Amino acid sequence: MITRLFSAMLALGCLVGCQSYEIVQSNMFVNEDGQFVQVAYGRSEKPHMNYFRSPANGKQMEFLSKLVVEVELPDGENFTAWQCMNLADSGTLYKTDDEDWYFNASGFSCVLFHRMNGEYSEVYRGVLCNTPVGKPKKDDRWRKIRKPEKKFQAQ
Repeated sequence: MITRLFSAMLALGCLVGCQSYEIVQSNMFVNEDGQFVQVAYGRSEKPHMNYFRSPANGKQMEFLSKLVVEVELPDGENFTAWQCMNLADSGTLYKTDDEDWYFNASGFSCVLFHRMNGEYSEVYRGVLCNTPVGKPKKDDRWRKIRKPEKKFQAQ
């Protein structure tokens, strides 16, 4: 009975501690086999903390970021990953909290890595192919841009 009560309290604590975020952009990538991956980029209200090991001294260090992605794989599986330290200096790297998935977005391409049997393998490499159409939400940052007058002189 006590174990069930503790498990229920732990589950409730996990739900209460969940971070909320807003999706701000969505992209689709395609690989050579025609498989699509959809990625929704988001920004959270509060920074998310994950860790990395410093190459200089080997110490575990904190990394805070508000950037998050929701990735939908070709088979319909999906995961949520948070921006993490990218020591390779190529693109923006995201990882799941359990570190089973890594997503690297670099320019117009992406690469997905999955941990299987303790080893990471590249499971997907694609290029940007489509951005789903959506109506942007207007806020106070929007402004009207004047079109310059076109003046052509005949020579």
